[in-house]
Order: sequence, then C-alpha cells, then structure tokens
Amino acid sequence: MNKYLAYVRGLFLPLGYEEFFACMEAENTQYQAEFSENQIILFESTENPSKAASRCAFLHSLLKIIAIGTVDETISITEDYSFDEIEKNKTFCVRAYRIGKKQTKISRMDIERDLGSYIYNRSANKDLNVNLSNPDYQFCVILQDKQFYLGLELWSVNRETYRKREPNQRPSFRPGSMKTDFARALVNLSRVREGDIFLDPFCGSGGFLIESSILGAYSLGSDVSAEAVLGAVKNLKKFSEGDFAIIRNDSRKTSIKKADAIATDPPYSIQSSTHGEQVKDLLYDFLLESKTILEPGRYLVFSSPKKIEPEKIVKKVGYEIVSMIDARIHKSLTRRIMVAK
Repeated sequence: MNKYLAYVRGLFLPLGYEEFFACMEAENTQYQAEFSENQIILFESTENPSKAASRCAFLHSLLKIIAIGTVDETISITEDYSFDEIEKNKTFCVRAYRIGKKQTKISRMDIERDLGSYIYNRSANKDLNVNLSNPDYQFCVILQDKQFYLGLELWSVNRETYRKREPNQRPSFRPGSMKTDFARALVNLSRVREGDIFLDPFCGSGGFLIESSILGAYSLGSDVSAEAVLGAVKNLKKFSEGDFAIIRNDSRKTSIKKADAIATDPPYSIQSSTHGEQVKDLLYDFLLESKTILEPGRYLVFSSPKKIEPEKIVKKVGYEIVSMIDARIHKSLTRRIMVAK
C-alpha cells in the first residue's frame, strides 16, 4: 500500500472530512484511514485516489507521501516510503505549508532547501534541476507543530474554476443561492457517480445540477416556481457538461419515478419562499415522497436550519442517518447538513 495525505481547507473542517470520504466511496477507492484532524487526512490505499480528490471542493491538495519526520532546529526523518523515480530531464520544486502557529526554529525556506536535497539524493536521476516557477514535479511539505509530511503533489484545487460558477456569475441569479463550493460538497455527499441520475427537487437556479453534471451525472431538477425553472435552464445551458432536464414540479407529489442520488437545499423562509408552507411540514412531505424515488442503498443529502432539528424529521420518515454536519454561515443561520440512506 502507498501512503497519502489529503490537505483539507480550514473552513468548515467536518464538512471537508466527510466530503473526502464520500468521494472515495463514490469512486470505489478502497483505503485505510489512519487519522483525520487539524486539516490532515492520512490514509493508505493500493489505488490512486486522485480522481476522488479532484471532485472535492474543500481540499487544498493530495500528496503521495515519501517521508514523515520531525523538525525543530534540524530535520529528522522517522519514516521513509517508496519513491517513484522522476523522469529524466525533468524539474522539481519543494513548497512548505504550515498548519497552525510556528513551532520550529528552522525557517520554512531552510526546510524546503533541505528536503529538496533529500529528494535529489534519493533520485537516481542526477539530471534533475530545480524550477521554482513552473516545475514538472511539485513536492509539498505539510508542517504541523513539529511534525512534517513530505509528499509528491498529485492534485491541487483550482479555485478559479469555482469562482466562475458562483451564483452572481450565472445568467440567472436568485437571492439565497448556495455558494458553489458548498453546492459541490453536498452533491459529493450524495455519492453520485458518473452515469447516475441525480435529482435536486428544489433546484432553484440550478447550482446543484451544474455540479452534478460536471461529475458526469444525468442532472434532473424540479422546482415549484416557473421563474426558477426558466432561470435554471439558462444557467445549465451555460455551465452544464452533460445531459439535464428541469421541470416545474411539486417535490411532495412528484411525477419523477427514479433517482440514484438526491441532494438539495430546501427553502428556509429566509431568502427563499416556502410558498406558505411551514418548513418542517415541507421537509417531512418531501422526505416521505423521496423514499418512493431513491434507489435502495443510495444517499439523500439536504441542508436546513439547525434550529428546526431536521434529524427528528429524518428519523420519523424512516431514513437511516449516515452523518450530520453543522456549518455556521452567519450569526442567524447554522446549516445542519443531513446525509441519509
């Protein structure tokens, strides 16, 4: 087995951990986790987890570990791992990232230099050159207290691709639309797979559908608002990377017959209308109806205000609660994200 490190964004850490594990499951990537804490997920796998990591909105990067050690005034390597040889006439660099406050006496620049020498000396390829601006291979050092993890970067997130799909960048904008990284994370929690039918029964402006289409699913959305449906169609036409369908429909009495994964953000009566329904009643009716649609053993994900205690509604309907994640958005709203099966 190879050892890997997933470096999680500091924002909404529990969501970042859950999203990564959901993506590993969705991509059928077997692994053994050692721990997940302080923005680090350390795990072993016989398979390359890059595809699963590349789905994640709340990861910084994925590393294949080549060394673990301690650092204070000097660097001490305590664990060595297999090191795939770098191709001839290629370049590399080492970048160090610190989690938390500085605990070491040696500077980050010295750590990069010394571990760069370590990589060079381990490589049989002595034509290897350093290139700090555009290397063929980037190695990363994650510093946490006096512990370090050195690995080859297999993947890193491109935040610009998310910014281009933010609600205010779409042809049709609706107040209260969920930010793109949050939408992607909830879609990932549904374990949707390429070729699946993905359903968002409160699709609004179509943010969840955009993300599921990028992941290769057939994206099916519905909304009780005709205006929302028309807006979502405009947005999907610009951003969708696959087939989609959006209909005007009541989520409590739907004409939709089947879905492999469901993720949605039902209205809270804050910036999005519940059309006169109580939030709890709307959730209950929607969840009851969804049980007739969702394929056995598959996942349903939704968010709602923590204060309405959605877990009680989920249990009452008869779903199994897989996980429950709280994310504080602002002082008057904490989203409780429910993952049910």
